[in-house]
Amino acid sequence: MFKNSIYLFANALLTLNGFAQSGSPIIVKDNQLWLGYYNSIILNSKWSVNSDLQFRTKNEIKHYSQALIRSDISYKPKDRITIAVGLAHFRFFITDEKTRKEWRPWQELKLTDKFNMLKLTHRFRIEQRLNEIVKNDELTNDYQFNFRFRYRLDVRYPILIEKEAGNNMYALIGNEIMINAGKNITYNYFDQNRLYIGLNYELNKKLSLQLQYMHIWQQGTNGITLYSNEVIRFNIYHTINL
Repeated sequence: MFKNSIYLFANALLTLNGFAQSGSPIIVKDNQLWLGYYNSIILNSKWSVNSDLQFRTKNEIKHYSQALIRSDISYKPKDRITIAVGLAHFRFFITDEKTRKEWRPWQELKLTDKFNMLKLTHRFRIEQRLNEIVKNDELTNDYQFNFRFRYRLDVRYPILIEKEAGNNMYALIGNEIMINAGKNITYNYFDQNRLYIGLNYELNKKLSLQLQYMHIWQQGTNGITLYSNEVIRFNIYHTINL
């Protein structure tokens, strides 16, 4: 039901922009696997350094899709507010041997609230994307720039009672929408919508495992193609207190 609503929303954007001449986008489906390692180094009660490494496949696990490294420094002026600035480097696989590059500085505001047992997190992120231009399947070492605005709502609910030693489990559900902006964006102002559900198992206060299912609608740069990606995601979260 929710995926159908996002499809209708995306289709409406295409129609309003006048790019879906047939009245309906071309749907391209794929199944993907995303693997990630997330590390947080807690400097003190206010400051932390956070990094992640990810590797992603497409056509299930038949072909490589993306590899990335990302890092930020975060500051908490208040318990429920976190601000961060970071930089990411992506490699997008044109073939299993050839990749194009993206550099991505970004800034973020995160707000956290608790309602009884529920934990709600709002994340607002602005990205400045520098994507390498590819011509005739050849890398040019020239880059195209655009902004992307992201909003994510994440809701967590404890399934197992929290224990200091660990063995805690949380159910999670969330959604993130991404909007492109900039003079180089013509047909795909709507970029992506990511809907996800999952489980987070906390082994202890330093290590947790996450299994997630995510569905992504992504609009192609031509404004007509709409990608429907089913993603299985496995993440490891590692916290180090200094």
